Amino acid sequence: MTLEEAKEFYFRYSGHSFHMGREEPEKYRAFRQLSLSEETLKEWDEELLEDLFAGMWTDPQRVWIVHESILSILRRERCDTKRYGERLFKEMEKMDRLDQFQRVLILENMAGRNAAMNDGGVFLFRKEPGSATKMDAVCEHLIASCGPLTDDRAREAVRRYRIAYLKWGPVSVKEKERS
Repeated sequence: MTLEEAKEFYFRYSGHSFHMGREEPEKYRAFRQLSLSEETLKEWDEELLEDLFAGMWTDPQRVWIVHESILSILRRERCDTKRYGERLFKEMEKMDRLDQFQRVLILENMAGRNAAMNDGGVFLFRKEPGSATKMDAVCEHLIASCGPLTDDRAREAVRRYRIAYLKWGPVSVKEKERS
């Protein structure tokens, strides 16, 4: 496998090793044998992020998928989480234009979908108190823009987001809640 073929393979699966290994195990073995440097993978992740940000608003019904893809790449911790997080929050400020279902999906992305809630945006941005505070302001704006929450899924998404924020948000929030 050449470097060019490796890059094409990596991009086809957005860098998800699980999917690369499951869908094309032979190619994945060849990919792994290249022992690519973290710097190369970081460059590729940044290219993926740029592509995702550029196409975020192409289809309003898929914004949540792009949002989740950005979070997924940032969870690899190769790229500057603070810088890309700030960029993501700027995009999220515009998400009050999306329909309620899309906003709920965004909140689910932020809360996380596993029981530990360590796969969501809140967990990802917890390290930077400034980022966590900005994220919370953006998410609370999204919540307010949903209007009355008459849908069970919407109420659950809001509840899970707030629980995740209390669990993983900045220490100052946790201390305030305890007092």
